[in-house]
Amino acid sequence: MISISFIKILLLVTRPRTTILGKLPRTNIYRNIYQYPEAAKVPGMLIVRVDSAIYFSNSNYVKERILRWLTDEEEQLKENQLPRIQYLIVEMSPVTDVDTSGIHALEELYKNLQKRDIQLCLANPGQAVIDKLHASNFAYLIGEDKIFLSVADAVLSCAQKKEEF
Repeated sequence: MISISFIKILLLVTRPRTTILGKLPRTNIYRNIYQYPEAAKVPGMLIVRVDSAIYFSNSNYVKERILRWLTDEEEQLKENQLPRIQYLIVEMSPVTDVDTSGIHALEELYKNLQKRDIQLCLANPGQAVIDKLHASNFAYLIGEDKIFLSVADAVLSCAQKKEEF
């Protein structure tokens, strides 16, 4: 029994829950699209949430998971002749901490997105995370204007900029 619990803990640490968020109708609330079928994806944006600190043990998994979702989403949009994704918004309120490996994974994610002409935005990172993003210069790399207090703020800003494209 103890070994099963230990394995579950290891899986949670190395493969944290991540999910795609959609907007609930007539609200500014964004929730898991699999848990809330009425939550709608926002055109031109992919909104994801990471439900764990981003550490050495899981940083590569988080980055790869997000990139896999992005690739899947882009393929679906292309098949249905819908507009491409221009923004990736990462909801970070559950991310309590990030280490240097986590910062490096975010930098790699950012570089990958740049090659695809997709802007990276962060929503609601906690103070400890913000401090580390500034200390590592990652906040300056992506731009201070790409860090928002909420997903709703990020979506509103991106929607306004999207119209300028």
